[in-house]
Amino acid sequence: MKGNQIMITQTSALVNSVNVDLMSHEIKLQYMAVEDLAQKCAQETDLFFTHHDYDSSYGFELFRRAVRNKDEHALEVVITQYQPLVARWVDRWMDKHPDFLLIHEEAQDFIAQAFERFWTSFTPAKFDKSRNLAAVLRYLQMCVHGAITDAWRKSRRIRLEQEIRDEEKEFAQPESTPDDLLQNDEFWQLIKKKSKDPKEYTVVYTSFGLALSPREILAEYPGLFRDIKEIYQYKANLLDRLERDDEIRDFARGR
Repeated sequence: MKGNQIMITQTSALVNSVNVDLMSHEIKLQYMAVEDLAQKCAQETDLFFTHHDYDSSYGFELFRRAVRNKDEHALEVVITQYQPLVARWVDRWMDKHPDFLLIHEEAQDFIAQAFERFWTSFTPAKFDKSRNLAAVLRYLQMCVHGAITDAWRKSRRIRLEQEIRDEEKEFAQPESTPDDLLQNDEFWQLIKKKSKDPKEYTVVYTSFGLALSPREILAEYPGLFRDIKEIYQYKANLLDRLERDDEIRDFARGR
């Protein structure tokens, strides 16, 4: 019985000693200069990234001062200290999403937006509910994802709106009329290219471009055609080929 009492007493003393040490460490942190906290935080962060044992209390204290005490100096140190980590999160997202470039924003923009979201939404009450630095950083990481997701949705909405405007513009444009086509120099150059000889082109151009009748064409070009029948024949042959010509059809449709 006496031995048990001694063991209980020793255990209690050990627990009290640990609690006192923890309290003294927390008190020590509260009285440390921001510059000293920043230095220790940087050292411990390096240990973390090299997979060694580390102490996160220095970073947690910097966040406490920035969030709860509205300490501008601590805020600047936090941004400087954790900006590389935020950049890693952004880069990781970019690597997983190759179409990230469609957003047309720089990675630095997302870093700035993430911190802005964090300072706006991470209130002292939320900090009090955070037990350690890991919990605070999880919230910061959520802000990174939120900034990127919002930008992605905005970019997607802009692209969809642009597609709708393009479609509306396409449908709003009146189709070319036959008269418009006959006034188009490119159209007649294409007809000339498709004609087998000058006679074919002359017949079609004077018939449709100048609106001459076969009798008027014969009178206008007495040495080119033998008679009206030849004019009709040239006209029919060329029109038959043009009706089956894909390039002519596409041009007439405005493609």
